[in-house]
Amino acid sequence: MYQFSHVYSTQLVYREAFGESAASVTGYLAWVSGATDNAIYPTLFMEYVTSVLGYEDFSGLTRFISIAIITVCLAILNYSGLEIVGNASIIVCILAMSPFVILTIVGIPKVVPSRWLQMPEEPDDALFDDDFQTSSGPLPLLTLGGILWRPYLNNLFWNLNSFDSAGCFAGETSDVHTTYPRGIFIGLIMSVLSYIIPVLIAVGATDYEQADWEDGHLGTVAVDIGGKWLGMWTIFAAAISNLALFEAEMSSDAFQLMGMAERGILPKIFSTRSKHGTPTAGICFNTMVIIAFSCADFGQLLELLNSVYAISLLLEYAAFVKLRLYNKEMHRPYRIPVPDWAAPLVVLPPTLGVLLIFALSNWFVYIFCAGALIFGFVVFKLSELCKRRGWLEFETKQSNFKYDVAPVGSPRLTNGGTEYHDDDEAELPEYSSGSSEEDDEDDEIETPPSDEDNEIETRTPMKIV
Repeated sequence: MYQFSHVYSTQLVYREAFGESAASVTGYLAWVSGATDNAIYPTLFMEYVTSVLGYEDFSGLTRFISIAIITVCLAILNYSGLEIVGNASIIVCILAMSPFVILTIVGIPKVVPSRWLQMPEEPDDALFDDDFQTSSGPLPLLTLGGILWRPYLNNLFWNLNSFDSAGCFAGETSDVHTTYPRGIFIGLIMSVLSYIIPVLIAVGATDYEQADWEDGHLGTVAVDIGGKWLGMWTIFAAAISNLALFEAEMSSDAFQLMGMAERGILPKIFSTRSKHGTPTAGICFNTMVIIAFSCADFGQLLELLNSVYAISLLLEYAAFVKLRLYNKEMHRPYRIPVPDWAAPLVVLPPTLGVLLIFALSNWFVYIFCAGALIFGFVVFKLSELCKRRGWLEFETKQSNFKYDVAPVGSPRLTNGGTEYHDDDEAELPEYSSGSSEEDDEDDEIETPPSDEDNEIETRTPMKIV
């Protein structure tokens, strides 16, 4: 069985395509969008809870303290290890999906298909409680066919993104050749179906007006279709699903920081693991950032995180195309089954969608993106200064990236400690680096470390390219 041990597969893809600087920038942008995204889930959880309890005015210091307490509790659970998070996510998945399965079964006889084709009425700006989502940008707020397209596209983009975040801990899977792509494929299908089917039933079985569809309205629809018990169960499922999303995003972001520390980009403290195998410093730092972002509301966080994430996606698409066209012989644990010449065509539709979202964004989004880039530039410069002056300790032993599969008998760092491989058929393929000439001159293939080595030379998983 092939085993992988490194967690910075995201940065590795960009490093192979564009060099170390691009890897640092894209890793940072992915982390910013992830941390902003993670601040949404405690906020949504509290909205569901307060709607059930009947609190009409839940804001200010009480709201902030409540979200902070929830965030800290969830961070402690994340600290306990990926296995606990994974098992808890499975339980939450079952609890979260079950009311929608019942909603679908009970609602099918009540569906009137003609309601699916009903055109929306003229959009009402009063549906939004602030000016952030309706303020102008380079282009005026687009309303076409009764739809406010900027909030719609941002919600759609947010609900179906971040599949690439799993690459940050692909090295924690038992076999990245099969387990990782299978999980991504199944997750994509389940995500799409879990949105389309309940929405078709909810729209077809009820006759609510467009203005009635606000946050938490699906619980009201469930009451009409199956009764109050199903409505309460739906709200409960929606609430706890946010907690599961929080745990998954927290793991991804923490491992992202740990990978950057192992590359010597961030101080070495971010590469430390707890006794459970989790990135301790990364979890603590992410928790503080999430609490700080919790002051914003859902709509604001949504557009801000989408903007930064969109930039990282464009760089990701560019890396995918470059590696498929100019690094064809590089070994990959998994290769997307399309011809190399078709790689640009694969990323063309999502690229156009990302550019459209940017074009429709307001000026606050552009300011946030510019501020995030400037802040990242300052952080990396300070990091380099601290490294030169010796103010902070950085990882100095770099993996040469010539291996992406650990050979038989080599150690692998896992959540529980060190394991050794016993698969007689495991091989050690080689590939040429797509980085700079300087890297090619410095990097030489080394003999895999033996059991007597004092340090574990880690192996790097390649993200799907």
